[in-house]
Amino acid sequence: MTALKKEHQEKIAEFRNSLADAIEKARYFDETTVLTSRGKRVAVLVGMDFYERALEALGEERILVEKSESES
Repeated sequence: MTALKKEHQEKIAEFRNSLADAIEKARYFDETTVLTSRGKRVAVLVGMDFYERALEALGEERILVEKSESES
């Protein structure tokens, strides 16, 4: 049996105002927030535990990308 996972959905414009709340949901309650733009689902915020399990399940590794001076 597959466990149900809570998912929230927010427009990107509104998400900017509730970022801290979305991070808290992901970090402490293992809930995701799906970001939408013009009604289309475009990105998702998930907790680190979920992200690491997903990478492992996919057989992928992460590589930290350093910020360039133009991004600072």
